[in-house]
Amino acid sequence: MTPKSEHLVDLIFKKLKTYKNKKIFLEKESFNKFILSLFKEN
Repeated sequence: MTPKSEHLVDLIFKKLKTYKNKKIFLEKESFNKFILSLFKEN
């Protein structure tokens, strides 16, 4: 993953972790794998 895309993933991850209306159980490694899978499909 490029540094720019990694930074974007980090920002999204932090936003999701601080989302208060619903509890979101998220692990960073799983999130990274998910994002990479989205990039690979295109």
